[in-house]
Amino acid sequence: MNLIKMAAYQLLHHRLFWCGLAGVMALVFLTASTYLSEVMPSGGVATSLAEIFNGMVYDSTFLLILLSSLLALMLGQEFSQRTIDLEIFAGHSRKQIFWSKVSVYLLVFNMLALVFPAIGCMKQLSYFGGFGELFFAQIAPAVVYSILLNSAMFFVATSCCFCLRSAAKAMGATALTTFVLSLYLGYGMMLKWPMAFLPLYQIRAVIIEGSIFNGQAILVGLSWIVLLAVLSWRSFDKTDLK
Repeated sequence: MNLIKMAAYQLLHHRLFWCGLAGVMALVFLTASTYLSEVMPSGGVATSLAEIFNGMVYDSTFLLILLSSLLALMLGQEFSQRTIDLEIFAGHSRKQIFWSKVSVYLLVFNMLALVFPAIGCMKQLSYFGGFGELFFAQIAPAVVYSILLNSAMFFVATSCCFCLRSAAKAMGATALTTFVLSLYLGYGMMLKWPMAFLPLYQIRAVIIEGSIFNGQAILVGLSWIVLLAVLSWRSFDKTDLK
C-alpha cells in the first residue's frame, strides 16, 4: 500500500473525519432554509438554486474555521501519536510522507467545504423544481475559486501542524489564526481596511463579480499556497524526529 492510499485509509477510518462530515451536514440542515429569504451577498430573496449555492460559499467563513481546526487536530495527531515517525523509520522519505499527507488532507478539506453548499442545494431542490439550465455555469466561479482559496486557508492549518508537531498546539494555533483573520475580514469590510490580501475576502469578491477569471484572486490564492507550503516543508524537513 503506497503512502497516499495509506494516508487516505487512515483518514477515512478516523472518527473525527466522520464527526466533521456529520457536523457539516447538521450545519446545512440548520441553516440552509435561511438562505431562501436572505441569500448572500444580495441580502434578498433567493430566486434560484445557483444563488443558494453561491450564497453558502460566500458565507462559509465560520465553516472554514471549524474545518481548518478539525483537520489541524487530525494531522497533528499523526505527530503526537508518532505515526509519522513510524513511517520514516519504515524507510519512506520525508518528501513522500509530506506530499501524501498534504494531498489527502487537502482533498478532504475541499470536499467537506463544498459538501456544505451542495447539500444545501439538494435540500432546496424541490422548492425551485430543478437545477435550471444555467445552474452549473452560474456556480462554476464559486467552485473553482473556492477550491483555490480554501486551499490557501488549508495551508494555514498545515503550516501550524508541521511547525508545532502537536495536535493540541496545532489545533489551537489554527483556530486562533483563522478566527483572527475572520475578525479582520468582518471589521475590515466595515472600516475599509486593506482586504485584497485575504483569501477569505477574495472568495467573496469572486462571488460578487461572478467572473470565471479573476487575476487578483488567483495571485492571492497561489501566493498563500506557495509560501505556506514552503514554510511547512522546510519545517518538516529540518525537524529532528525522535
